[in-house]
Parts: sequence; structure tokens; C-alpha cells
Amino acid sequence: MNDDSEASGPTLTQTQPTAATFPPDPSESALATLYRQRPQSVRLGMIESVDGKCAGADGSSRSLNGPEDLRLLRTLRSQADVVVVGAQTARRERYGAITLPEAMRSSRLSAGLDSPVHLAIVTRSGNLPPELDPTSTWVVTTAGSPATHRLGAEWQPRLILSGADNVAPRTMINELALRGLTRVLCEGGPTLAQDLLKRGLVDDYCLTTSPQPGGAQVAQTPPVPPEFHLSHELVGGGFIVRRWRR
Repeated sequence: MNDDSEASGPTLTQTQPTAATFPPDPSESALATLYRQRPQSVRLGMIESVDGKCAGADGSSRSLNGPEDLRLLRTLRSQADVVVVGAQTARRERYGAITLPEAMRSSRLSAGLDSPVHLAIVTRSGNLPPELDPTSTWVVTTAGSPATHRLGAEWQPRLILSGADNVAPRTMINELALRGLTRVLCEGGPTLAQDLLKRGLVDDYCLTTSPQPGGAQVAQTPPVPPEFHLSHELVGGGFIVRRWRR
């Protein structure tokens, strides 16, 4: 989803493996330390309903979100070079340029990370959300796809060809790295997330469980693979925030 809020949100409490509290902080420095993302890594950031769905009754993850989850969303984005998302999810969730509160932008620059956070949308059709900024957005597609000739001239330098018929996830990650985008955060949708998991490309999985129910016709959020282990757990406002590592 796209979040422009400047608010830090309520306190999160760590329950595993040790006890700690994370009160509201505009820069989210403590959460950023806990969720530091190393270069050359792929992180999956997802939310699930209390019954395991990837979206709520309105078909959007927005009906599952809360201020606790949004604190994590901003923190994960602040650690990434690029946010990768499937086009269907990007349209449904109304993605735009990835923005961060000013305090987090300053902390990001101090840590030596580029600004802004880039966005990469995976699509064959080239049907993008409106009002995207080509200077900070990449289009991941396939050779000869409709996207290659549907998008205007301003998008041609931003095309990343990652396969012949279907986007090859490993090629996509390699092509992003060639552009200096080595800290990858994938925010879904579930099909893209599952593709990355199946191919063993995900290094850590940040999964938030919402107290809200999922939509009846909504896909399941991909489960955590058995080879992953729980790194830590935080709770707040009925949300359970877990980070799993390979």
C-alpha cells in the first residue's frame, strides 16, 4: 500500500526472544535497528488477516492495516533500496511514489542510503497506477510484452526485461542489483511473493497478523516456509508482528 502519514503510531512491545518496548518515534531509530536490512538481500513484507487472507472485505490490505502495522511498513521501506510489487496489487492499493516522514528520510541519508526509495512494478500489460514518477519507478516486464510498446518514451529507460514469456524472479533481482538496488523489499501480491519464496530468493519474511477478518474471495497470504525460523515477535493493538529468517 502507499502511506504518506507522518504519525509514528502507538507503542509496540517485543515479546520474543526478549522483552522490549518501542514507543512512538518519528525517526523509528529503534525499530530501524531491529529491522536493519543488509545489502544483497530480499525481504518479504506482508500482512494477513486473522484468518490468513491477504486483504480485507474490500479487497484491499487497507482494511487490515492499523497504526501499529503502518509503523512497521514505514520502517521496512526506510531500509530498502527498492520496493517491488505486482501491478495488480499496485493498482488495487493505489501505489504512488514511496514517501517517508522527514525524520526517517534524514536518518536514511545519514545511514548512507539513497533517497528516494525506488519503486519497481512487475507487469506484462503495462497497465500502471496513475501519477507514478518515472524518475523513481522501474517497470519489470518481459521481452516483447505489451508493456514494452504500450508505455511512453519517458518509461523506456525504466524498463527492466526479466524473461521472455514470464518474469523470472531471479533475473529480476539480478537486474535490480545491476542498477544499485540490492536491498529489495517485496510487498506482494501473493502470487509474486509465492514465486520468490518457491525459488528460495527470500532472506527474511516480515509478516504481520491483523485482528481483522479477510475477504471471502481473497487469496491467502503465503505461509512461512518450514525452513525459516522466528527472529522476533512484537505485539500492539491486536496486531502480531513477526520476522522470520531463512
